[in-house]
Amino acid sequence: MANTNITGILEKMTGKDKDYRYMATSDLLSELNKESFKADQDLESKLTNIVLQQLEDASGDVSGLAVKCLAPLVKKVNEERVVEMTDKLCDKLLNGKDQHRDTASIALKAVIVEVTTASLSEKILVSLAPQLINGVTNGKSAEIKCECLDILSDVLHRFGNVITKDHAYMLTALLTQLSSTQASVRKKSVSCIASLAPCLSDDLLAKATLEVIKLLKIKRAKSDITRTNIQMIGALSRSVGYRFGPHLAEAVPLLINYCTSASENDEELREYSLQALESFMLRCPRDISPYCEGILNLALEYVSYDPNFTDSMEEDTDDEVQDEEEDDESADEYTDDEDASWKVRRASAKCLSAIIASRPQMLSKMYQEMSKVSRPL
Repeated sequence: MANTNITGILEKMTGKDKDYRYMATSDLLSELNKESFKADQDLESKLTNIVLQQLEDASGDVSGLAVKCLAPLVKKVNEERVVEMTDKLCDKLLNGKDQHRDTASIALKAVIVEVTTASLSEKILVSLAPQLINGVTNGKSAEIKCECLDILSDVLHRFGNVITKDHAYMLTALLTQLSSTQASVRKKSVSCIASLAPCLSDDLLAKATLEVIKLLKIKRAKSDITRTNIQMIGALSRSVGYRFGPHLAEAVPLLINYCTSASENDEELREYSLQALESFMLRCPRDISPYCEGILNLALEYVSYDPNFTDSMEEDTDDEVQDEEEDDESADEYTDDEDASWKVRRASAKCLSAIIASRPQMLSKMYQEMSKVSRPL
């Protein structure tokens, strides 16, 4: 299609009638998907500006089509134009109106997925990373921080090895978010650091690990922060594999201690500790050898964990009437739905499976120990 016809489509995309805008955007999407489509420098500028403008269209159908236009558009314009698009989308994410933030985030992720060349990925990483880190550390809300962490995680997962000069700066900024008061921010930070970890030098990986271990040694830390740091240890192990081996000497005893000393109601702390130990068994099979027996004993102890179980099977028939009267009150206090101990048993079972996978010679001891566990059904 001639550029004059494309110009006509672009004019209709800015019209007042939302149906015309929708049809024009649909026509543009069809044209962009044609292999024969080409645009000169002037048309490239118009295309990118109008598509980005349509992302904020009052009609959700139109803005949705505009997002779909981004993927083929990335392949039709030059690299500088793509970087310009990502910068503008990032600005919309950080400084735009609340109602447009989700669309800007989706659009930015759509563009990043389509980047395949090393040269363009380096330009995008250099341009986006500082802006996203700024959004993480100085974001106006937890929602902005979480969106920035999500996108930065995608960028690092795809392009993290392209450039290394900013890794120390990014790591420092991300580690501070592990102590955020917002649970969602802490969770996203764990994922983002895990995406960065494979790209880190041994020195920076050691810095990250030792910082988290240092925080875990603070016994007076808030329980939710402790749980986050235990998840971070597990995520680092899963992310870097055998490179985590040198840090097992400090990490394993800490996690075993947290698992055994956790309060009765803190099932998540036990679950996360066991999950991290499972990761150590699978990802660091050589360096984990000195700790296998301790981990096995722990997993065997908690595979039958049930704080609500009692050996007493006696019934007091004289109190049957009183028990019936108390049923309504007790129902409000506790239900089986609130029992999370099954998560601990599941994590223990997976840990045992990891031990079998990496140390099959320990299977006989495992059977012997499990045969000692008896419980009436």
